[in-house]
This record gives sequence, C-alpha cells and structure tokens, in this order.
Amino acid sequence: MAAQALWQGQLSNELLEKQFRITTGFRPEQRSIIEQLMQGQRVLAIQRTGWGKSLCYQAASQFMPHLTLIFSPLKALMRDQCQRCNDVYGIPSAIVSSDFSQQKNQETLAQAVSGQFKILFIAPERLENVDWQASVSQMHISLIVIDEAHCISLWGHDFRPHYRRIVHLLRTTPATTPVLALTATANKRVEAEILQQIGPAQILRGTMWRPNLYLHIVRLSGDWEKLCYLAEVLLHRTDTGIIYTSTQGTAMMVATFLRSRGIKAEYYHASREDSVRQNIEQKLMANQYNVVCSTNALGMGIDKPDIRFVIHYHMPASLIHYYQEIGRAGRDGKTAWCILLYDPADAEIQEHFILNARPQEQYYISVLSRLSMNPQGLSERDLLIGTGLSHNAIQIILSDLEEQRIVAFNTQNRTYTATTALTTPSGNTQTDPYSSYAHTQIDFTVYETIRKQKQRELEDMQNYVRSDLCRMEYLAAYLGDPAGRKCGVCSNCRKENFPLVTPTERMQASVTHFLEEEFLPAIEQRGFENGLAHEAGWSLSYHGDSRIGKLVCASKYEHAGPFALSLVLRAVEIICARYPVYLLNGIVSVPPTRAGMLVETFARRIAERCGLEYLPLLTKIRPTKMQKSLTNRVQKADNVKGAFSVLYPERLAGHTLLLIDDIYDSGYTLQEAGKTLVLAGAKAVYPLTITRTLHSDDR
Repeated sequence: MAAQALWQGQLSNELLEKQFRITTGFRPEQRSIIEQLMQGQRVLAIQRTGWGKSLCYQAASQFMPHLTLIFSPLKALMRDQCQRCNDVYGIPSAIVSSDFSQQKNQETLAQAVSGQFKILFIAPERLENVDWQASVSQMHISLIVIDEAHCISLWGHDFRPHYRRIVHLLRTTPATTPVLALTATANKRVEAEILQQIGPAQILRGTMWRPNLYLHIVRLSGDWEKLCYLAEVLLHRTDTGIIYTSTQGTAMMVATFLRSRGIKAEYYHASREDSVRQNIEQKLMANQYNVVCSTNALGMGIDKPDIRFVIHYHMPASLIHYYQEIGRAGRDGKTAWCILLYDPADAEIQEHFILNARPQEQYYISVLSRLSMNPQGLSERDLLIGTGLSHNAIQIILSDLEEQRIVAFNTQNRTYTATTALTTPSGNTQTDPYSSYAHTQIDFTVYETIRKQKQRELEDMQNYVRSDLCRMEYLAAYLGDPAGRKCGVCSNCRKENFPLVTPTERMQASVTHFLEEEFLPAIEQRGFENGLAHEAGWSLSYHGDSRIGKLVCASKYEHAGPFALSLVLRAVEIICARYPVYLLNGIVSVPPTRAGMLVETFARRIAERCGLEYLPLLTKIRPTKMQKSLTNRVQKADNVKGAFSVLYPERLAGHTLLLIDDIYDSGYTLQEAGKTLVLAGAKAVYPLTITRTLHSDDR
C-alpha cells in the first residue's frame, strides 16, 4: 500500500522528464500496467516492439520499497538494459550471469541481499546455482519481471528450457508480490501457456501496428544474386542496420563480403566469444558499424532506437520470428526499411531446424536409461560425456523429463536422478534402454504436435511472401490485430517506394571473384584462462564437396599420398597475403591423431617455400580420438585437454609461430595446441588449416 500511495502522490510526468528524459508522458497502457503492479497484481503485457515495455518495470521500481528482480534470456539484452539503468536513468542495477566470475556474482548477490540495488538482472540458468539459492531467500523482493516471456512457452518461437524453472520461484513467493511478464510476440496459444506457468494475471494486449516500417520482399536466388543486391543497396548508405541470416557461416560470409566493398560491417552469433560479442554490441550502439550481420542471437539483445534498416538474408522460421526481428528497426518512430530476400530454397534451412528442434525419441530413452542406472544422480556434464548429445539437446530433454516428473533435479549437488527405476513388465531392472516399456514412460504427443505447429508456421511465412495484401496488415492481423487497415507504404501498397535494383556488371564481377577466390572461412581468436591461445587465422576452404575438401579427403582417407602441391601453393599465397609474415619465426604442425606424416609434410613444404624454419617441437603425450567421431563440445574439449607437450621449449621462447593443421573441426585442437605453445614460451601463435567443417559442434 505504501508503494501505491507513493505512486499516486507523485507527479508521474515529472518522473518521466527528470529521470527518463521523456516529455510525452506515459502511454495510458503503461500507466495501467504500473498501477496494477502497485496493487500487487500479476500482469501479462503483450505489446509491440519499440512500445516501451521496459519503462513499465523501470518506473515501477522507483516506487517499490525493495528489489525488482528481472529474468532475461540474453546476456546482450541484460547488458544493454543494465547499463542504461545505471548510466542514463540513475537506477542502481546489477547483473548475475556467467559473464562474471563466481566471486563477482557472489559479491553482487550479497549486495542485492543488503539492499544496494533497485534492479537485479539474472539469467534463468542461474536458478540452479547454489549461491543464488542461498541468497534469494534472504532478498526482499518487491517485483518479479519475466522479460521476453514467450521463452517460457513450448509453443513460443524461442523456447528456453531454464525459463520453466521461474515457476518454482513464483510458487514460493508471497501471492501479494506483483509479477510482470513482457513479450511482443505471443499468439493466443503462447499466451495461454504463459498464464499456465505464472498463474492468473491481467492481460494487456496492444496493437502490433508499426506504420513506420516499410516492408518489402525481393525474390532472389542464391548467394550470388543476394550479394549483388546487398552491395548495390548498401554501398552508399551511411546509417546503421542489421542483416539477419539463418546460419552462423552465412553471417560471417556476408560481413566479409561487405567489408571487401568498403562497408563497415561485422558479424555476430552465439559461437563468438562473450568478449567479442560485447565489443560488437558497444560499437553498434556507438554507430561504428554500417551493418551487423547476425543470427537471431541479436534478435532480442539490442535496444538501439535508430536502426534504419533490417534485411533478412534468409526467410525466418515464422511470422513471429520475423516480427520480432524487424522490431529492432525504427524504434524511434522514424522511417525504417525492412527487406526480405526471398529464395524458395531457403525453406530447406528452416525445415532442417524444425526437424531437429527437439531430440529424437531414442535420445530421451538414452538419457533416462543412464539416469536409471546411476541412482546417485548424474550432472549435465556427465550426460554430455556419456551420450554425446549436444548441450541444447540435453537441456531440452532434461527440462521435458523434469516437467513430466520422470526425473528430479537436486539443487545442492546439481545432479539429476530418475524418479523411478526403469523396469521390465516382469519387474526386473531395465537393461535395454530401447524396450517398449521404456517408451511408455514418456509422453511424446505434445512434442509431435509442436513440430506440426512449427511446420504450419513456416507455411504461414511462405503465404505471407506470396500474398498481395498490405504487408503490415497481414503481419498485425496474424498477431491478433483486427484486419482491414492499410499501411500505405509497403511494397504491396506503394510499389514506387521500392525501385528495381539492377547490379552493375562491375558489381557482378566483384561478387563472382569474392565467392570463387576471395572468401575464406575465418578462424577466430581463442583465449584461455591466463591469456591468448592463438590469434585469428584462416582455412583455405570449407570441407565437404569443395575442390580443396576433395583433395584433403583423397590424401587422408583414400591413400592418395601427400597433400597436393596445389594446396601447398594456395596456402603459401594466403600466408603471404593475409598473415604477418615479417613477424613469423617458424612453423609448427599439430601432431596426428593416428600415425602419419601428412600434416607435418605439408607444413615442412610450406616452411621451405616461405623461407621459414620448421620446428618439430609440438608432440602428443597421450592418445586422442578423432574429433569428428565425437559429437559435442564437452567431449571434444576433454579429448584434447592436456594432450600436447613441447620438446625443447627454449627453441621457441619469444617466437611468433604459424600453427598448421589439416581440418578445423570444433577449434579445441588448435586452442589446446596454441595454449601449450604459449605456456611453453611462444610469444604468439597464428593458426592455418586446409579446410573447415561447416557444422563442427553444438556451440
């Protein structure tokens, strides 16, 4: 009641002007949300992108006596909002996440307990953390916020298994504690499941209408046509935009091409190291890029008001994804351009994602069988090592099994146990993990229903592309708005807003050269706890059906002899063009997994042609498996950890080295080899491989 009286007695517009620098006043719906929170209500706010959902909890926190706790799905989103609260609004705020050391998180939690913050951002994954569990019971919590609440729903476009744990906290929270769930993308089905998780709540659903977004679709075929289009459209733009791609490799490729055309571009995806992503986010906010090419890892992570264009290089999985991503544009209310480069063949990418969105039935049985045979419990890491499944697959399986109460999670030792042992119908302990009885333990019907729903959503996306209706009307109606309103600016309403783009012959030639000669898969810089394992480098080609990939396979698996001379010459060409040859003191090669001299011979031939010394100093001190035989990053990291040593370290002390291997798979081999060389005294290590696999691990 005290908070409510304080809110009613405060001139809210004065608060907006002085603290939040907003002179237009609260929207009526924002005021309504805050008033209901002041009354201790639970609220589900479904409002369009750029509407000002964050302002609701930021303003409410100023009238609450204690801590506002905010669950957020992305580190980028938390960093952006926390910095804004501290630096712009003067609201003491902090973050608890894996970005920080255990000691730093413990200090933050202690400060939260002692009341030093008004807002605490936390990743849902931390709900399993022992330090968090010990601290939360001591916190005085005035408000709980679930940002991007669609992540809590199996039916949502961005389901996060750990979001389901928030409900456990809500169950132990006094019923008078207000809860605010926020999302821009919840259809009726997602809305219903959010309510099922958070309990009864007031629903405030606003319009999805974004009249300042100019929507357009360009029909193009393949990378060549798309890159030609992008070069012509972006070459003379000086503002800032985002290009969304469905794959990490494409994000890197498009950014590399744009940079070759003199455009300030960078790529962003979940596999880049946290420090790199944070640096990109900061530079994007400071307008140091024209374009950031990204997977949907940036979809909810940036609140930059002046994004002037969003281009989709691939068709998204659904109209909900599409709306979420174009919602990054024009948040200042000014005109922004949203263009989808449509190639019907791109649907295959999304169909692959849908097919693999949930693990297959036998993987559930495998996990459950291992838990049943280990009654003491297994950690997530144990299951990753034992099953070889990806990290994402293990998290989904455990979340599903816990939801069905087939497994239980021990918060003290962070292990999972089967709630009942698998047994055969005769009562014997289950030994066959694929028996029909084991199948009856798990209900898979809901997951098959979800798969079919996602397939329908992809078809809805394709129907949108083919429709001649107003594009904003189509989108808004799909998300719950009444139909019949025209935007007047999209390509179906006013074609003249989008003149035909015809690439010049010069541009076409440059794209051809880039795709056939210039583009190389990048090897990113990798670090370790005490320094830099290796610098950035290059692979000559992607593996698979490429000409270079076939030559590598012929030598490795078909007994074709040493790697072809053409590969040596190409490597020398790349080294001279892209590496700091003047700094290099020698060349080292990665020791083979099996007996053989292929890589060493290749490295020696390169050293001879580059006029550098080959140093046979890196050796293996224990056997390892082939990385390609392993299936997740934990297995691959463990496979090579501590596997290398340096003979005669004094011979490389202070040296800058070129480290050569044949195939870049997960990156852990180069990282471990580079780390070993640096710890032995090398000044710096630059990696080079002949090929790089397209899908190397589950990062």
